[in-house]
Amino acid sequence: MPESTGDPPIIVTGGSVTVEFDPSQLQGGSGRHHHPNKKIKRIEVTGDGLNINHNVSDPKVTIKIYYGD
Repeated sequence: MPESTGDPPIIVTGGSVTVEFDPSQLQGGSGRHHHPNKKIKRIEVTGDGLNINHNVSDPKVTIKIYYGD
């Protein structure tokens, strides 16, 4: 799927759980939040024809959330 040319995506990565975004995208925060001892164990995405529901054996995953006005 091609990347959006609008706002940059919000990115969730595993290994340790990290949520990263440009600070101008959302109110508050520094743009990167993480907890080094927490690991992604399950991914669930539902809605508008989507139904992704998987346990994750290797927590090194990347989820990109594209959005715009």
